[in-house]
Amino acid sequence: MIIDNQIPLYTSKELDIIKSYWDDETSEKRIFDDRSYTYKVLYHLPEEYTNRFLDWIEENIGKKLINRNYHLILHKFIKGDYFDWHKDNAYMEMGKREYAVGFHLNNDYNGGEFVVIEDEKQKVIGKVPGSPYLFTSDVTHKINKVEDGIRWSIILFVYDTSFKSKSVI
Repeated sequence: MIIDNQIPLYTSKELDIIKSYWDDETSEKRIFDDRSYTYKVLYHLPEEYTNRFLDWIEENIGKKLINRNYHLILHKFIKGDYFDWHKDNAYMEMGKREYAVGFHLNNDYNGGEFVVIEDEKQKVIGKVPGSPYLFTSDVTHKINKVEDGIRWSIILFVYDTSFKSKSVI
């Protein structure tokens, strides 16, 4: 399942506010054979921004999130950064990733296209700033190499444990 909304969920002013939480000193650079990018978990972002995103997710997957303890992850891709073909269906400490959800904060860069495989064809999604996209964690995708400028985006992974109530014995 791939949903690529073309209607912004955030205004350009709100996108600038989100971007203002970036701090080079507290961000983490990832450089591996198949990827290069920098990210920062936004622990102190106003709750209303995260809740609006979580509400959109619930509306589009048709399920209520029992666990809404999420923080948006801000990605910064500079010239030369990329993320090769992969799937996000890993099992993590929080559970199995069910969905990858995100949106771009800007589109004033070259390259850096977010490409998914849908019906055995490549499709570019998420280029409208503030417009969310969502896909199941088994969708193969990549981010092409940024050729010029800075590509800013938000990502959030929804885990299977977000739909399960905890039982007390």
